[in-house]
Amino acid sequence: MKVGDLVRWETVLNDSMDHHRVDHGLVIKMSRTGHDSESAQVLFTDGEICWLDTHKLEVVNESG
Repeated sequence: MKVGDLVRWETVLNDSMDHHRVDHGLVIKMSRTGHDSESAQVLFTDGEICWLDTHKLEVVNESG
């Protein structure tokens, strides 16, 4: 994963797997958070910006 990648983030809204939310966004920054872990700062389509662990994100389209 790198800056410029389009990513997908899916989250469960409650304890039931029947209610979930899927968001898409653009990776705008990367940060190493541990020896083997990284976080990505993502700009979502609704304008929200947040940091997420990269293992929670799926790359939809890699930047060229």
